[in-house]
Amino acid sequence: MPVYEPTVVRPIASGDYPHMSKHDAVIWERFLQQYAPRIAGVAYDVALGGVVIDEALGDPASRLGWQYTTALKVDAVALLDRECWVIEVRPRANVAAIGSALCYVQMAKRDGFTSRPLVPVVVTDSTTPDIRYCAEQLGVMLLEVGETPPGEQLAGLGAAPAP
Repeated sequence: MPVYEPTVVRPIASGDYPHMSKHDAVIWERFLQQYAPRIAGVAYDVALGGVVIDEALGDPASRLGWQYTTALKVDAVALLDRECWVIEVRPRANVAAIGSALCYVQMAKRDGFTSRPLVPVVVTDSTTPDIRYCAEQLGVMLLEVGETPPGEQLAGLGAAPAP
């Protein structure tokens, strides 16, 4: 299981995405505008793996804190009807984004995150034909949600829509 039980929330633009940079959040909100209707729920900052230290080295809370600190952190996990998207959000996606998505899926499998099929996903504003080719060959879903204009990078991190 992940280090801490993930909190699953509605897939809405809230501006509050734990540990996601402001640049990533702009891209993420574009993703939500396009894909939220397909998503049942989303968990942010899912910590997988991490170093488990010996009981003699601290109380349970301290040991769990150390494990969290050393764990791999998934930007977002989207729960769909029949599968689970393990998502890396990255401006100008590159090989590191593909590698992150692939590693996170392997960690989620090892940690027994879900019984649903896991899909490695990179959400980005732009990339290159070479990266698109590599993602396709490696089975990574690459979702480009439009390039971020410079003025929009830090502006307008969305408020949640009215109920």
